[in-house]
Amino acid sequence: MSDVPNPKSLLSDEVLADRLGLTTREFQRYRTQNLVTVSSTAAVGESEGLMVTCQLGNRVWEGHVVNGCITFEEVRFLRGKRATNPR
Repeated sequence: MSDVPNPKSLLSDEVLADRLGLTTREFQRYRTQNLVTVSSTAAVGESEGLMVTCQLGNRVWEGHVVNGCITFEEVRFLRGKRATNPR
């Protein structure tokens, strides 16, 4: 799958910021610092639209977007590995 540049189907910064629990200003600042990544891919199978993924740190929001409307969404928190003492 590859990125799909289709601005009519993508979500606004306000919507993505809200989904990550940020203000729009914080979201835009983190995005310019490359701390937030947003990617979109064409949905595969019977459904049309895009799968949009937005990540900030361990927070990942994934949503299925059709004509600018979210039809399904999920927020996950990635678990990291614990640092171990290399004695």
